[in-house]
Amino acid sequence: MIEYQVEAVDSLEKIFPGDFSDAPPAPTIRSVEGLAGETVSMQLVYRAKIDTEELGVTCVNTLVTHVRVQGTMSSRTRIRVVRAVPVDFAVYPGDTDDVYISERPGLYPDLLQDTDNWVAMLPNEWRALWVDIELPELDETIADTSEDSELTFTFTDRQEHTVSTVTIEVRRIAAQQPALKLKHTEWLHVDCLAHWYNVPVWSEEHWRIIERYVRLAAKRGMTMIYTPLFTPPLDTQVGHERLTTQLVGVSKRPYGWEFDFSMLERWVRMCQMAGIRYFEMSHLFTQWGAKHSPKIVADVDGIERNIFGWQTDATDPRGAYAAFLSIFLPSLDRELHKLGIAGDTIFHISDEPAKEHLDSYMAAKRLVNPYLQEYDVMDALSDIDFYRNGACDHPIPSADALEPFARADIPGLWTYFCCGQTKDVPNRFMSMPSYRNRILGVLLYVYDLDGFLHWGFNFYNSQFSLRAINPYTEPGTSEGFAAGDAFLVYPGPGGMPEESIRGMVLEEALNDLRACRMLESLTSRDYVLHLLNDGLERPLQFANWPHDAQWLRDRRHVINQAIKQTLDK
Repeated sequence: MIEYQVEAVDSLEKIFPGDFSDAPPAPTIRSVEGLAGETVSMQLVYRAKIDTEELGVTCVNTLVTHVRVQGTMSSRTRIRVVRAVPVDFAVYPGDTDDVYISERPGLYPDLLQDTDNWVAMLPNEWRALWVDIELPELDETIADTSEDSELTFTFTDRQEHTVSTVTIEVRRIAAQQPALKLKHTEWLHVDCLAHWYNVPVWSEEHWRIIERYVRLAAKRGMTMIYTPLFTPPLDTQVGHERLTTQLVGVSKRPYGWEFDFSMLERWVRMCQMAGIRYFEMSHLFTQWGAKHSPKIVADVDGIERNIFGWQTDATDPRGAYAAFLSIFLPSLDRELHKLGIAGDTIFHISDEPAKEHLDSYMAAKRLVNPYLQEYDVMDALSDIDFYRNGACDHPIPSADALEPFARADIPGLWTYFCCGQTKDVPNRFMSMPSYRNRILGVLLYVYDLDGFLHWGFNFYNSQFSLRAINPYTEPGTSEGFAAGDAFLVYPGPGGMPEESIRGMVLEEALNDLRACRMLESLTSRDYVLHLLNDGLERPLQFANWPHDAQWLRDRRHVINQAIKQTLDK
């Protein structure tokens, strides 16, 4: 006797392999809701309950079912299977708190893969399908008389007999989701795409692959793109190189420098068509100290050469790199104005300089400052002295170092997190519960932050880029990156990115932020903050937030209802 069991659960649950419990592995839900134009997500957990005496190869082969979606929003519903990936580096040993699911290696649910709606039911073991519903825009009709709708998921066996059904109420709040005003960047690493797909850099196929990744990033809430003027001087071992990926053609002639911006122009237009508004130019100096220049390749009298790199003392005001920048940056400035993006562009000097790098950072800033007066120059750094000493007017502190920067009332403040933010604050390692990822949206609103940065949209290298990795089999590397830190998307077949639970939950976080912004526009910021902090012993902070998925669900429902009630008045 086979009993097919299917239940709907929230998107913030993680369903791990090996769960043979009698009850569903997470609390069940009966409805989902969101603003018009919002993508809402949920999961269907499923299994075939069967006596072990009846198990066998023949029996297992019969446990394949087909899922049919019915309802007014069935055409807007996407179903993907949740795959577990092998994680051998889950956490940083000795550097955790109590907001982790597990600190042990194992199989962690993360990868989302499209299915043709056929599902292999596993005997007695719970697994999950990921369901996205793209709610119609406000000017689109979803039902004759109601903003509410139903979706029914029907599972049938090979003989087309119905074996299980689940019905979910879908509620669309009659308010259009506002555009995301946050400056949000997840660094795209185009060299990793060229390497994984084995295509020449800037070949037509490389461009097609990049565009697919950029379009997905924009769809999921990325508004700014990391633009490789030259090969980014990031995560590279001193003296080593990453694959050359520079957009700007450089030629050195007896009479001076020449620059070809044609590929940069193509990049900008492609990104704009994909939905990107803002551009961040790749770092002008090396990471962790600003002492050297990026690798820059040039045509020198007809021969391609590395003219700058680790060998370059980049901060010498009388050096060759300073002379190069004095020609290049004004030329780039003219190009950015020509493209119409100068007002939407930021620059970087060096990534994550520490206190001991203050002098070299200041020296680098003095070189470029005369040419970048019109632009915001921003860097990820977490020492407040960089701001107090005037080294960086637009610092981007890590989430666990944010408080002194927030108290300084810095205009247009951003934050970021990466592998170093392992305690107290939000992050998105696979070993963490999804609510630790999603709380980011609420906190971005509470702190009224202008931007969020993360370094890894698709970094498929080990630390320092000493080797390439397979993210499907090595999502964390023992050299330095816990699983979930270095990428949000997987390099799927055919040049198509495959998504993750973490990426979808991040979109939910950004949607929470948008809902808070919308309610503020209808009422006041104080009112929204009151709703978010209601019932808490201490006000929300990056290091103080409820470790509870249900709290997040409840607060979003309260925000949604407040929007609805305000509009109904």
